[in-house]
Amino acid sequence: MGYRYNSQEMKQAIEAVIDKIEQSCELKEYYISGLQHVYRVNGQYLLVLRYSKNKDGHYYFSIPNEFLYNPTIKHLVLICEKPEHAIVLPSSLLTDMLEDVDPNDKGWTLDVYDKDGWELKIVKTEKVLYIDNYVNEYELIYSRSAISTGKTALNMFCKDKPGVLRDIAGMVAKHGGNITYTQQFIVDKGKREGMSSVYMEVENVKDIDDLVKALEKLPMVQEVTLHPPLDRIYGSRVIIIGGGAQVAQVAMGAINEADRHNIRGERISVDTIPLVGEDALADAVEAVKRLHRAQILVLAGSIMGGSISEEVKKLREEGIPVISLNMAGSVPDYADLVVTDPIQAGTFAVMHVAKTAVFDIERVRGKKF
Repeated sequence: MGYRYNSQEMKQAIEAVIDKIEQSCELKEYYISGLQHVYRVNGQYLLVLRYSKNKDGHYYFSIPNEFLYNPTIKHLVLICEKPEHAIVLPSSLLTDMLEDVDPNDKGWTLDVYDKDGWELKIVKTEKVLYIDNYVNEYELIYSRSAISTGKTALNMFCKDKPGVLRDIAGMVAKHGGNITYTQQFIVDKGKREGMSSVYMEVENVKDIDDLVKALEKLPMVQEVTLHPPLDRIYGSRVIIIGGGAQVAQVAMGAINEADRHNIRGERISVDTIPLVGEDALADAVEAVKRLHRAQILVLAGSIMGGSISEEVKKLREEGIPVISLNMAGSVPDYADLVVTDPIQAGTFAVMHVAKTAVFDIERVRGKKF
């Protein structure tokens, strides 16, 4: 029985209930990746979701329909941190429960509670619930099934030699994968100092296990690990640039608002840098379009114009909206929205990015608050 895991905690979570699961099916091998676990059993797949507790202290799972109708899931295994809090739902039971539900109907989940024994029910939700507050769109990104086409992240430590990226990209292509994002750098500290770290997010890989094994056989690759992609961890990025005092206030509003959405399962992160000087600010604004997952920019300062305004114009053409504080200079004339209160500006920025908010900057474009 082999396993892959990203932390000791995840390994222990599985080992705590492994005997319980084996009572229901013969377990050939299992893998652990991220906060979702996929078991391979005689060619069948069991999706395992880690527990959460509701406000009354009961364990519960909230499983969206995208998982339930995936043909690779023959049994659904739900585990908590104790063996007595494990439950195995065979495909026959899932089929019976879902026979009256339209697969195309959105906004419902299968909720499983430990109240008076395990209670299963279909629940309609206005907002899609989130599994363990970690996954927000429910692609099967951790499934190792033969037909999983979701996004998966690979991190590799390699020898620092020419051709590494070429060989890795070629192997991904050979397995039908499409690289959607990559970054690489030389490690300058720790036990891997001097090695090359290559991170890739790939999609449409037919068998992620085969790809990992093939990558591990490359002579320059020392280690391969699987992870959730960055949009599942850090999510959309709100960028705040400007003078230190104003940046701090905008960040306060953005972080407070992001907290409201992140505790509901979204992932919104806030990036800030205090800068002074026209050239430094213009360079920073220009670089935003090269930041992965950057969704909106807030310019916070007392006066901005000149080349900064030109870069704001170009950035908006790239599809990234810009909020400006009400300041001297020409930047407010080029921004999508001008806000006087820095805390409100940060709040607006996050609300525009958040999927669970109703604010749309398009509806107030050109206005000043």
